[in-house]
Amino acid sequence: MENRPGRPTEPPRSPDEGPSGGGPAVDPYELAGLGVTMGAAIALFALGGNWLDGRLGTRPLFVLLGVAVGFTAGFLSMYTRLTGRGGRRERGKPDGE
Repeated sequence: MENRPGRPTEPPRSPDEGPSGGGPAVDPYELAGLGVTMGAAIALFALGGNWLDGRLGTRPLFVLLGVAVGFTAGFLSMYTRLTGRGGRRERGKPDGE
């Protein structure tokens, strides 16, 4: 793109910005990993609830509780990874940055 008089030039984009320049670029593999984590948490807790229901004879109770707990665990995992509140910080940066 050539610089014409009267036409502002675009500022250079940092590597962290997406194609529109509005925010950080999103890694599709990271998003896929979030979905797999959510599904695995739900499946594992539901299977555990099914096993417990079989042992105790309380058919749908612990499966439903397992799905609810799995969804909650998966959502919290997703939330902490997306908001950056997972406790992992870059070295050399204070807490506020």
